[in-house]
Amino acid sequence: MLTRRNFISLAALATLGAGLVPALGGCTSAAASAAGLAPADGKAHSCNEAATLDVFLFDTLVSIEAYCPESLLGQVEKRLIYFENIFSKTVAGSDVDLINNAAGDPVAVHPETADIIARALSYSEESNGLFDITIGGVVALWDFKAGIVPEEQALAEALAHVDYRAVDLDGETVRVCDPLARIDLGGIAKGYIADDIARMLRENGCESALVNLGGNTYALGRRPDGSVWNVGLQDPNEARGTAFAAVPVTDKSVVASGINERSFVQDGRTYHHLLDPATGMPADNGLASVTIVSASSLDGDACTTTAFLLGAEAGMAFIESHDGLEALFIETGGTASASSGMVTEQTR
Repeated sequence: MLTRRNFISLAALATLGAGLVPALGGCTSAAASAAGLAPADGKAHSCNEAATLDVFLFDTLVSIEAYCPESLLGQVEKRLIYFENIFSKTVAGSDVDLINNAAGDPVAVHPETADIIARALSYSEESNGLFDITIGGVVALWDFKAGIVPEEQALAEALAHVDYRAVDLDGETVRVCDPLARIDLGGIAKGYIADDIARMLRENGCESALVNLGGNTYALGRRPDGSVWNVGLQDPNEARGTAFAAVPVTDKSVVASGINERSFVQDGRTYHHLLDPATGMPADNGLASVTIVSASSLDGDACTTTAFLLGAEAGMAFIESHDGLEALFIETGGTASASSGMVTEQTR
């Protein structure tokens, strides 16, 4: 068991102690260049140099280090922008924007939007509403950058319209039966996107990559030298990039949710973005962060929210009841507990 008095959040670190692979440009295989993406024969492309992509999307810095042709990362960037334009609640004309302004009328959406909503509803049902994408009206009342706490009456009015059962999905048509309910995919979108990008890289011949969507990291394959990727657990009380533990992973996702990610202090109380859909207030159960390792980043995204809201004891029981999920819970007092199969390495 870890015994550190500080809570943690997630930071993507390529190899602790070994240093980052330098971004020296894309691969130069003639076959890969001719195809634009993957080799013409469809086989995995061997490459010893990393191509990198850094772009600000989804209100975070997206960083990808992949051993593949640079042309493939160009296609990845287009895919990321596509997701921003259909999933973001703040992009005019996005699927979510259209749903939220449809006043209860049905809206035809993109296949990916229908898919992510179907998956979200499944997580909502399993968690008995602890995970709920209709919490958008409540989320909109909070401003963690400006330090604004919603008024009680406004919060109560918004809470009356939080109920995932109001969402009706028929193929690629979405209807929210409550005209005042608002969808927010922020608790699941990055996980869905991380899985999609990892799939895209893999299908186009990339065998080694680290995809970081700011709190959602997917490690594709192994590093070119055959070693596993190590995803660092950031100590928030030290300089950015300072880790005190790392999770060794291959073809796995590491997702963290913590009270330090988006928060502010007012009148001696810390307010953070992990909101309880029953109260509309930040969960106050003694937890500081939950980190989940899983094969699917989508699972990690949704389940970190559920596990955090459940609290340390019930959250651990939830994790242990799901094959393929491992977790590290950190309490505000510094106590840490890990699920039975969780593996971490101390770095200092």
